[in-house]
Amino acid sequence: MSQKKFILRANFLVFVFLLLLAYVGFRLFTIQVVQGAAFRERANFIRFKMEDLLPSRGRILDRSGEILARDTEAISIYALPPVIEDVHHTAKILATVLNRSEEEMLVLLESSLTFVWIQRKVPLYMAEDLMAANVRGIEWRRENYRFYPQSPLLSNLIGFVGTDHRGLEGVEYSFNEKLTGEVGYITYERDATGREIPGSTGFLQPEPGLDVFLTIDSSIQFFVERALDNAMENTGAKRGVVIVNNPRNGDIVAMASRPAFNSDSFWAFPAESWKNLGIGLVFEPGSTLKPLLMAAVLDENLAYLQERFFCPGHIMVYNHRVRDVKAHGDIALRDIVADSCNVGTIILAKRLGEEKLYRYFSGFGIGQKTGSGLIGEESGLLRRPQDWSALSIGAIPIGQEILVTPLQLLSALSGVANRGMLMRPRIVSRIVTQEGKIVEEFLPSPVDRVVSPESAMLTLEMMLRAVDEGTGKRAAVAGYRIAGKTGTGQKIGPDGRYMRNAFVSSFVGFFPYPDPEYGIAVILDEPQGEYYGGTIAAPVFREIAQEIIALKGIRPEDVEVQTF
Repeated sequence: MSQKKFILRANFLVFVFLLLLAYVGFRLFTIQVVQGAAFRERANFIRFKMEDLLPSRGRILDRSGEILARDTEAISIYALPPVIEDVHHTAKILATVLNRSEEEMLVLLESSLTFVWIQRKVPLYMAEDLMAANVRGIEWRRENYRFYPQSPLLSNLIGFVGTDHRGLEGVEYSFNEKLTGEVGYITYERDATGREIPGSTGFLQPEPGLDVFLTIDSSIQFFVERALDNAMENTGAKRGVVIVNNPRNGDIVAMASRPAFNSDSFWAFPAESWKNLGIGLVFEPGSTLKPLLMAAVLDENLAYLQERFFCPGHIMVYNHRVRDVKAHGDIALRDIVADSCNVGTIILAKRLGEEKLYRYFSGFGIGQKTGSGLIGEESGLLRRPQDWSALSIGAIPIGQEILVTPLQLLSALSGVANRGMLMRPRIVSRIVTQEGKIVEEFLPSPVDRVVSPESAMLTLEMMLRAVDEGTGKRAAVAGYRIAGKTGTGQKIGPDGRYMRNAFVSSFVGFFPYPDPEYGIAVILDEPQGEYYGGTIAAPVFREIAQEIIALKGIRPEDVEVQTF
């Protein structure tokens, strides 16, 4: 071989060597500099592990301490795709343990991400199955799963939590900050085999959430929901609400609405069924508001007890004829509420005047949120007198041109039953630590004295006559004195006109008379067939009242009716 050829070959080999060296240098630069951060992150992800330590969410309990919502332990399974050695083998194991398809598992495991959730909040025993399988790249962490021991009871009031364990509806949402607690964490370093290196652990303990005690009585709630279910079936109503309270202190003892759902499986129900209609349904109340007008007239001394009125079955308001359910003829003041006379009510409203009518209705909380503490409560509607038409003085006193919620209506009439003192509705009595230390207490809260005790008691006695002799006879319970008022409100259609065959039927009543401990509001939206409140809502009241009387051992009373 000539020297020239040797030099050429040597130069070629040097060139190839330098080219390979340049490529190796380029790759090292790429790996260490360009992609260095990503590889270090990947290495640290495998070497170091940090897990959130989720706090146990506070419990929700009824007034006697019965648990309505609590946490129970579960595990959430996740994969680290870069660590998995045999994707198909791993998918097969996961499919067996979780009872899911192998194809579905493959899609998750072949992800380009470094972290993939496989399944959240599965039973705790599955951790043992995964440990026995000993599959590299599949891990899990303990989490808390929300459990509702009495569900579907109270679901519309209590609500539910999402996958992040935060409240999404009801009390769970309204008091989420109190219930949630503070997240902790644990960190440790792993060796090449994935085992924890002793002494490398650090942690911050989570702080558990607070317990929330409701004013709800679970036993009464059961009777309420059963009665409401029966009413929905018997009347074919589109929606329904029943609320039970204590007029003396504003406590909400029971609250149910339909349609309903199950908090433990809320995702299986339409979103419209999640709503608590006790605070979210707005409607024209009809005649159930008439006692508020009567209390205002008596408080202003604008009528005397022996006064009589003539009802021909209609009355002219401006240029419009307002019809009554019938011609009552000669009717006493005390019977205007009992017989639900529109004519007598409007005559009294004209005496009271627009400004005072608005002031008293507003004083009873009409058109305002009640301050229950529940997020999502509607305000209703009570326009100011300057926004009234010439017909409003005849419409508002009989429950038209006005919107209320079921809770607002019960609260307002409870102001009459509580001798003229309006109380703020109370759904939460106290918030305590899991050791029982009271953090916050919600005491009964008077809002205002709207009318005098004398005016309120005279009005309540008129409501007593409504059950004994008037439109609310089907609410009567033998041996007990019940004060109440019926209502039948016609619904307004999309065109702004009253619909012929769409009504909201209601009854609100109180017992035992004369110092009621229980108030019950029954609302049935768009019942089919019979629709008068005294016909279909009053019997629901009676059914619930009988159960409460038996449960609480309320003794029979002297049922002789007092007269004015």
